[in-house]
Amino acid sequence: MSEIYALVSAGGSPGVTTAAITLALTWPAPAIVAECDPSGGDILAGLLSGHVPAGPGLMEHAMESGRSGRAARASLMTRLVSLDADRSTMLLPGLTDPRQAAGLATAWPAVVASLTAQPADVIADCGRLDAGAGQPLAVLSAACTVAIVLRPTLRQVWLARPRVELLAQLVGRGARLGLLLTGPGTHSAREIAHALKLPVLASLPDDSRSAGLLSDGLGDRRYLTRGSLIRAGSTAGQTLRRCHDVPSMSPAEAGATR
Repeated sequence: MSEIYALVSAGGSPGVTTAAITLALTWPAPAIVAECDPSGGDILAGLLSGHVPAGPGLMEHAMESGRSGRAARASLMTRLVSLDADRSTMLLPGLTDPRQAAGLATAWPAVVASLTAQPADVIADCGRLDAGAGQPLAVLSAACTVAIVLRPTLRQVWLARPRVELLAQLVGRGARLGLLLTGPGTHSAREIAHALKLPVLASLPDDSRSAGLLSDGLGDRRYLTRGSLIRAGSTAGQTLRRCHDVPSMSPAEAGATR
């Protein structure tokens, strides 16, 4: 049974999708990137530059799960899009229209059951956490680790605060809630952790060239192996994968240790 590692945004475009791809490409085990953002997925048009035709994605899988959960679980791996040559990193494309999100509200538990039945860990890009319909609450509840992706700035901390409170109520018992810092900012990791009373699980550097490749398919992919983003992603992935073996702390407990 696989584990789900969910990434969410507090807002302000901190690069959740880029972080998810970075982690998946360097994950120390087979990985599936699941685009669970209710506002829609963009990896097919971004990293893959539209070179891979859009096939069955999240919405189609949710519909199949509603008809037969067993059949959907059995067929999912054959319908994923490969993000690397050896098919160790796969993609479940997200919604193509944000208006579809409301229709997923009751389907998320079945999607979670399919994802956790696969022989690979799941990096779930859950996008911005809001109070609207279609939010992937079942994905967040099933995750062993939920990381809020944000830049180390006051503005992002401000946006993250109410979502920390919401996530503390959503994450399952024994799951770990923490922060994934991306890019440059105005405050140190220690200051961000203290302000939000959550541990910083990992950090990804400002590497615009690699980020451009991963978000928009711009440039030569051979650069990725030399860029600082991929190197940091490897370290971050190993750290996150170990996180669910470490006893989790509530936000209040995390703050009390500082």
